[in-house]
Amino acid sequence: MRAIQEQRLQAKAAGLRAVALTLTFADNGAFCSGHISAFLERLRKVLKRRGHTLPYTWVLEREGRLHYHLMLWLPREFILDKRKLAQWWPWGSTWTAYCRHVKRWGSYMAKFNCVARLPKATRLFGYGGLDECGRAAVQRAGLPRWLQVLLPRGERTRRFPGGRWTNAETGEAYVSPYLWTPWGWVKRADTYGRGK
Repeated sequence: MRAIQEQRLQAKAAGLRAVALTLTFADNGAFCSGHISAFLERLRKVLKRRGHTLPYTWVLEREGRLHYHLMLWLPREFILDKRKLAQWWPWGSTWTAYCRHVKRWGSYMAKFNCVARLPKATRLFGYGGLDECGRAAVQRAGLPRWLQVLLPRGERTRRFPGGRWTNAETGEAYVSPYLWTPWGWVKRADTYGRGK
């Protein structure tokens, strides 16, 4: 949702419109995680020739057949031709519509019900086309809440084994104030997040 919010801000400034798209596999056995990248690369090349970038967000879902839901931000004059879509997505069917209710489509995409057994390392969602500020906002939104409180705005962290996070700017270490026990998460008595 945060990626869509950031893309919406960028799109408004650039005069782009939202397009909802679903790419469905005709046969789940034909699934390959590289298909979504191939599709997006074809669309990105077409837009690049016209001088545009491609902000996008996608999620993989299984309700019956495997399918991707996408939110694309396209120039107002650019039309997704059905013949081209069929060429770019030869593994099944496509559905597309102008997205008048971005928040609703984003909420629909954000629901998580992909319980299918997928090959290892299959990504369930992806996004792209954000500027540096947008990428930083999305990355920050993905951090644990306790770390968002401690980390100064505009600074980045890296995760290390053992539950530590390190500030990429200062090298300061952060440790979760919570500890996993057989009875669930409990708050540590000794510290609130800052490492030594």
